[in-house]
Amino acid sequence: MSQPEHFEMLIIGSGEGGKYLAWQMAKSGHHTAVVERKLIGGSCPNTNCLPSKNEIWSAKVADLVHHAGRFGTVTGPTTTDMKQVQARKRGMVEDMIAKHLDLYKASGAELIMGTGRFIATKTIEVELNDGGTRVLTSERVALNLGTHATIPDIPGLVAAAPLTNVELLELDRLPEHLIVLGGGYVGGSGACQRNPHEEPAGANAARNLRSISWSTTLASSLPPFEKRSDLRRASISLKCDVAGAPIGQSGNDGTAGKNLRVCCEHN
Repeated sequence: MSQPEHFEMLIIGSGEGGKYLAWQMAKSGHHTAVVERKLIGGSCPNTNCLPSKNEIWSAKVADLVHHAGRFGTVTGPTTTDMKQVQARKRGMVEDMIAKHLDLYKASGAELIMGTGRFIATKTIEVELNDGGTRVLTSERVALNLGTHATIPDIPGLVAAAPLTNVELLELDRLPEHLIVLGGGYVGGSGACQRNPHEEPAGANAARNLRSISWSTTLASSLPPFEKRSDLRRASISLKCDVAGAPIGQSGNDGTAGKNLRVCCEHN
């Protein structure tokens, strides 16, 4: 076992809370280390907030071009190059990672890439991504472990290999048709395109993808979903049903445990 290295502040996870805590503690003169398994800066600059907004802007441009004639601008046939959309997004992510590394260096906090586990009280063993191990100790340990997408318990869904928000943002092709399960903030912003801060997630994903000319169906068990006139204007197929497999979501009216039948319609 490696000889223990002592830090005044030890943080597991470099996400939104952990990185700012690390930078501030290090700048204040405290010997600080952050252990991160994969995503430098956490999910926001890598797979969630900023990448989704980047693709939403691409969708907005596509939508404006598609409706240019209404504003007096004549255009010819246009298509969306998803490989270029991906290249633009990935370039932004790479720039964000570089900025995070610069901030770690400027603050004096040490970023350790690897997987950590507790082996004793306030003692962590880190299996380094580049090989080898390090043992770290600290009087103060902060856990900034983040979250991950889960797959609803719908019969056959796991076998169908569905996309979570992470895989959806990595698509470099236009699928013939997309079904979005859930009308919350992630799903809805992809199906069409509007202000992502005002929209439930399912609605966001659905509108975003529809703006890039994907044929999209948004399925949700939430009652307000049926009144989404903005989705209808974007030509999103809407399906809300209470027959089929349980999805285990709760609506504002206490509809926990209601069921959803996934329906697919081409526009």
